[in-house]
Amino acid sequence: MTIGDYLLVEPKDVSTQTFQVAAGADNTISPGEPVVCTPGTATVALGADGIPVVGTDYLIGVATSESTDTTAAAGTVDVYLFGGGEVISGKAKTAANADTAAEILAAANDFVLMDLTGAAWTIDMGSGHGITGGLMLTGEGEPENSRVYARVRAAATLIGSDIAA
Repeated sequence: MTIGDYLLVEPKDVSTQTFQVAAGADNTISPGEPVVCTPGTATVALGADGIPVVGTDYLIGVATSESTDTTAAAGTVDVYLFGGGEVISGKAKTAANADTAAEILAAANDFVLMDLTGAAWTIDMGSGHGITGGLMLTGEGEPENSRVYARVRAAATLIGSDIAA
């Protein structure tokens, strides 16, 4: 994975917390990657493609450190803890969808998802405007490098979710 796939643009009182990561592979989470959990478990994990989905996923936040897990031993990872409202930036999955300011502005308020295609995390502007998309595009970004800004929806986070554990 690429370090810094997602960058925190607007923190909104974001704190950093250290979480446990289960054994099973070496350094499974890199800085800038999404971190998720299952309520009631002691560990967090790297997010999967197509997250966060409101009512389904528990997005913890974005990693700020490389996880220290190995195949034989559990480790830890530091994470920007999201509660909703934070703005992150990421490259658009399809660069041509965000290479002009007009295209980025036209996508404002669309609910979208994170995407993992290949080795890079992106923002899938083409994931449709599904009501359960856990990110809301702000209409801002950096057309010169096809980065878009998205606000994290509270209902897609562990802290902001109203889903009973």
